[in-house]
Amino acid sequence: MSAFTDLGLNKLRRLAELQKPPAQTAPARPTDEPPPSQRMLRTRAIRALWFGATMVGGFIWWELILARLIGQERVTQGRMDCFIKLARDFRGLAVELGGVWIKLGQFLSSRVDLLPPQIIAELSGLQDAVPPEPADVMLPMIERELGQPIEEIFEEFDPQPVAAASFGQAYLATLRHRPDAKPANGKASAASQAAAPAKRVVVKVQRPHMQAIVRTDLQSLKTIAGWLKLYKPIRRRANVDALVREFSEVVFQELDYEQEARNAQEFDRNFARDTGVRVPRVYTELTTRRLIVLKNVEDIKILDFEGLESAGVSRREVANKLFDTYLRQVFEHGFFHADPHPGNLFVQPLDRATARAWRVPIHEGTPFRLTYVDFGMMGRIPPDFMRELREFIIAVSLKDARRWTASAQRMGFFLPEADLLRVEQAVGALFDRFWGVGVSDISNVEFDEMYAFATQFRDLLSDLPFQIPQNVLYLGRAANILAGMLTALDPTFNPWKAIQPFANNIAGQSTARTVQDVLNEGARLLRQTVQLPNQSEAFFSHALNGQLEVRAQLSARSTEDLRRIEASVSRLTWAIAFAALLICGTLLMINALGALSAICLVLALITFIRLITL
Repeated sequence: MSAFTDLGLNKLRRLAELQKPPAQTAPARPTDEPPPSQRMLRTRAIRALWFGATMVGGFIWWELILARLIGQERVTQGRMDCFIKLARDFRGLAVELGGVWIKLGQFLSSRVDLLPPQIIAELSGLQDAVPPEPADVMLPMIERELGQPIEEIFEEFDPQPVAAASFGQAYLATLRHRPDAKPANGKASAASQAAAPAKRVVVKVQRPHMQAIVRTDLQSLKTIAGWLKLYKPIRRRANVDALVREFSEVVFQELDYEQEARNAQEFDRNFARDTGVRVPRVYTELTTRRLIVLKNVEDIKILDFEGLESAGVSRREVANKLFDTYLRQVFEHGFFHADPHPGNLFVQPLDRATARAWRVPIHEGTPFRLTYVDFGMMGRIPPDFMRELREFIIAVSLKDARRWTASAQRMGFFLPEADLLRVEQAVGALFDRFWGVGVSDISNVEFDEMYAFATQFRDLLSDLPFQIPQNVLYLGRAANILAGMLTALDPTFNPWKAIQPFANNIAGQSTARTVQDVLNEGARLLRQTVQLPNQSEAFFSHALNGQLEVRAQLSARSTEDLRRIEASVSRLTWAIAFAALLICGTLLMINALGALSAICLVLALITFIRLITL
């Protein structure tokens, strides 16, 4: 009996083994994340909406009511202090809630066209770092995403995170030997394969319930944005809906680590022929939507000046290499790293033998490779817009203010009512003064010189007819961060000199288009020359018969002045009506005529509301 039992059990085991799925090189994909606490999501939404309601209420009280009661001048004097306090309160909210609100603070700090420098400085202090989640919360998430226990994939795993950001946390680990793993990047070479045994990796995983938290926060943000659109200065200066839409798209892209892996591979392909640029390997077979594993970068941080000097790397060469790679990202690839802060850029020193083997350029200092990491926030430039950017950069290199203004207008840098002639004059004055001047010299301009320029173009500075197009929002942010790093690396860095060869190359590539433009302009002038005699005869005929008409159009500034005068007259009229109704109602109340008094006082209230909303 036992023999038959053993035989049956053996058959069952063999049958079970045959039915087992074949071994897979990649781990099983994760199951769905447990649902988040609805109470937690409601609390976040209420906290954010309360802040938004308080902010909008403050705007209404300060700009619409108090300005009518104590005068616009006194309100203007205290406006900046209120804005700074609002920015400080927002920073407290962002630190408390984390996630989207920290990202929003960084997003707004790049809007130099919308916010004054004091507010940007306040928001720039917002660090993308929050207290880390405990290991007993994060380690099970890592195992669920990998589909295996941590010890089966990693020889070593440090449970203490090396970085804790708003959306995720990063851990250091040592990957077990995987003979079936294949390189994810396109520049696999004998030299890189020789360096492969150093299997130190970074494991980046999202915090719990980030998808639900981000959706809740973005819905709250959309509601607050709808309130802000009611405020005319904000509605006039920015497309709030477009801002929220673009911000939401980028945030969701950052939550997709598989997309980040694809971004890293595309960036690596773009620089496949540049041996001086390095992209760390991404282990795509271990990457999911909420977890990414990539090779640990143990190089020198780009602003670690002591490390660079001890390695013999020239800071000037690093600055030039960084600037050159960004010019190529923007003007050649149309795909750029939108978050180039110092934590995402490293320098890898090389000995001269290795540099020659890898064909890395060797200059006066120690040869090196520039390493980019973290490809979650990337920007793309449409082809049409890239052509305008090239025109823009050529205009800068030629000191051509008219060409610069025309290109900036086509890209959408000016409001519709902008006085382009005045803008051209201001740009020409800036070119005459600052073209060819180093960044450090620009930052040390005397106050008297700045005041003289502000006085000369005070009409532009008061109207501020500028805006940043939405499709270069992250390009502007990257340029701001990049300018600071270049100046820190090389205080004598001169962007005019560095950009000149690149601009000349772009101009050479567009020679065919330039020749065609010249031919078109010549044909237009020829047509005008042929038509000139007939047009002249018609002009003098109308003049002799008294039929000439002269039409004039007010400038944008004159039109705005007329609108202000009209608004002032309207406010005066409503103020007189309010005072008359209030006095009449009071007199009727004194004489015990309650019904008529109530009517007058109600009309006075309606008139007052109309007055403060003008």
